[in-house]
Amino acid sequence: MSETVSPVEGIKVAELAIKLRKYLDTVYGAHIFLAIGTVIASYWMIIFATATVFSLYESLTFWLGALILMWVLIPFSIRLVPYPSPIKTASIVKKLSTWVLPFIILYTASISLILSKDPLLTDMGKNLNMGGAGWYLAVTLGLLLNHFVWEKQAYDKGQILAKPFLISGVFMLATSPAVYYFGHQDIGAGNILAVGLMLLGCGIAAFISIRKAYRWIQGE
Repeated sequence: MSETVSPVEGIKVAELAIKLRKYLDTVYGAHIFLAIGTVIASYWMIIFATATVFSLYESLTFWLGALILMWVLIPFSIRLVPYPSPIKTASIVKKLSTWVLPFIILYTASISLILSKDPLLTDMGKNLNMGGAGWYLAVTLGLLLNHFVWEKQAYDKGQILAKPFLISGVFMLATSPAVYYFGHQDIGAGNILAVGLMLLGCGIAAFISIRKAYRWIQGE
């Protein structure tokens, strides 16, 4: 004879399911966040190695090609990875625009500076385009846009327990002057620093997210 579940027990089970979903979305989202950051960092390390071996650091065509390929890589990862439910609520147009628009803005600005007749502006444009500062700032803006497009709303609604996009975005924004300075001194050093700081920022954000989720599920 089957036992009847009381309304109170049913409510407790439903609350537990919601709590577990929030925990899993936060932890899984943190791992996906770190994985995507690793893919982006790996991509740029390959680009830097190619530019070094074949002496392409001064080639504007090469960097534009790398940028276009990056636009292909990000949408592919967005379509391939099963995102947590809060991210799925954002439309594909919004998710793509948060990544593509910053790159368009930053690299359009850098190319405009390169083509200017002012030596100072030209030097600034080359540093943005080739020294790591351009793509680093574009990723930074992408992270912050993702926060304001969907992460903030999901956090305010209680769907997730942390804000990894905001944490890493603020970290990268604060460290962007160092990337620009290193890139101005040496193109390779600027790009290596940018990759290192991006991975560090993603790691810190993922660590904080997982820690917050664990403490929350433990009732601390």
